[in-house]
Amino acid sequence: MVQTATRFFIRPLIFLFFIHLVSCKVERVAYFKDVPDSTTVRKILQSAPIEAALVHPDDVLNITIQTLDPAANSILNQGNLPMTSGAVTGSYNSFTTQAIISGYLVDKDGYVHMPYVGDLLVKDLTSKQVKDLVTQKISVYFKDPVVNVRFSNFKITVLGEVKNPTTFLMPNESPTIFDALGLAGDINVTGRRDNVMLIRSNSEGKKEVIRLNLDSTTAISSPYFYLKPNDVVYVEPTEDRVARESSYRTTDVAIISSAISLMIVIIARLVQ
Repeated sequence: MVQTATRFFIRPLIFLFFIHLVSCKVERVAYFKDVPDSTTVRKILQSAPIEAALVHPDDVLNITIQTLDPAANSILNQGNLPMTSGAVTGSYNSFTTQAIISGYLVDKDGYVHMPYVGDLLVKDLTSKQVKDLVTQKISVYFKDPVVNVRFSNFKITVLGEVKNPTTFLMPNESPTIFDALGLAGDINVTGRRDNVMLIRSNSEGKKEVIRLNLDSTTAISSPYFYLKPNDVVYVEPTEDRVARESSYRTTDVAIISSAISLMIVIIARLVQ
């Protein structure tokens, strides 16, 4: 009696679960849908020119100087000691560890203070221009110095329908939107590739909102294809995903209700 009732109870549940699984439709997604699907066709794409990032107040610059005097090198590079811990939740090579930023902090007036040369105005300069300026100033004291400059806080935030939404420290100063999406684990199947939102602060401190269609190769020639420090990339969910979520909730409620009703019927028969 009990075994018969058990079989009577389990089989309908398995059937309902199977129906729920087959209702999950997997869609084919791809970038650059305007590229012909043929190995004999080659499309030459012209990318947008790379615009070097400019230095702004509160940026952190890693400035290293090497001279023939080891003692002087220690003094010149002391400003690159770690100064900030946990500023971002992830870096380009780790999703779990917090990043440590080191370098010279640009003050609110756009200056950095360095040994020997004092205050240098670096606001609105590129890292290459800062390198040339530091080289010029430090050459007064040391012969043939080797200077390297890079942003320590070149961070990009990726949110929305991606595998790992978080903030990353970028490994280079000319990352593309695909670099950022790749670090975030790519867009989920439920994310919109045709309308990716980019939020950027302009030189006036105001926010710009730009839409990029990654279904089209025109995105590569967009002036926003290359990212800048503090950009935010947001991937919206597809309309199907929103509708599917609502449908799944309705289906789940129906399955649970059916299961409860079935249990009630079985219990009622067992107690008779």
